[in-house]
Amino acid sequence: MSVQFYIILNEHAGSGHAGTLWPQIKERLDAASVSYQLVVSEYPRHTLLLSEQFAKQLPDSPHQDWVVLAVGGDGTLHEAINGLTTIKRTHPIPVAYLPIGSGNDFARGSGLSLDWHQALNQIIHCTHVTNYDIGTYNETIKQERGVFTNNLGIGFDAAIISQANQSKAKVWLNKHHLGSLSYLASALSVYYNQTGFTLTVHVGNQRDMFPHAFLVTTTNHPYFGGGVGIAPGATIDDHQLHLVVIEKPNFFKLVWLALRLVFKRHLTSKAVHYYQASKVHLTVPAIEYGQLDGEEMGGRFFDVYVGVTQYPFWFDITL
Repeated sequence: MSVQFYIILNEHAGSGHAGTLWPQIKERLDAASVSYQLVVSEYPRHTLLLSEQFAKQLPDSPHQDWVVLAVGGDGTLHEAINGLTTIKRTHPIPVAYLPIGSGNDFARGSGLSLDWHQALNQIIHCTHVTNYDIGTYNETIKQERGVFTNNLGIGFDAAIISQANQSKAKVWLNKHHLGSLSYLASALSVYYNQTGFTLTVHVGNQRDMFPHAFLVTTTNHPYFGGGVGIAPGATIDDHQLHLVVIEKPNFFKLVWLALRLVFKRHLTSKAVHYYQASKVHLTVPAIEYGQLDGEEMGGRFFDVYVGVTQYPFWFDITL
């Protein structure tokens, strides 16, 4: 099947790496005689707007031959797929993703190559869609809903993202490809300043309360935070959500947990609670930070229903 690509380029992804690489990507596309239309995302949420507008103008037909290709990081893919799913279609527009961000967790979780040359090959030589799981959320307090490809996090990881993004040093560090240092510095600061919070988890008929929750991650595949295997047994096509709740440990236990995390043995720790389900309901009656695929949700109370659905992707990991 021959397709055309609607390419949304986020030049700022990967500390500007995506913009730097675009001439090489274009050369590869042109050499392979790939048909495409290019638009450039210029500001936050612009990718979402561009993909939504494209979905509105494209006929809802089983015979359409367009694929939306997000060139950037996990945040770029997050916006693209949220724009596409804003419009209810009988025949969803397939999405592809060229991972040139700082985290690229969706590529890790799906098996898409982290090398952009190989990933592009897996995209342009693909011949059929593959349906992968994506998460859905409905946050009733602020009446927000949408989808995520990686994870929805409340607490520690989200607070780190928020603080790092506000750091004056982050721009300089990113420019010199040292962005991870800003997250490490923020992690230490957040650990000492964040208290445990009350969390209630509803899974089926089960209801569990945690008075000292610290990190709450509902994930679609094993990875978060740029390759951390928070849910080692998760797969992107098991039609399940994987919820990991960690209660606040003291500093020494935190270091011990981090070591166990490296060796994928953290789920057996008493401070870690693990759930598998197709639907999860989370409530947090205190203002905590949240994140979706590494994008900030801000500080808020949470009453959020999380589920899982499938969406058509255009890449072939066997290539």
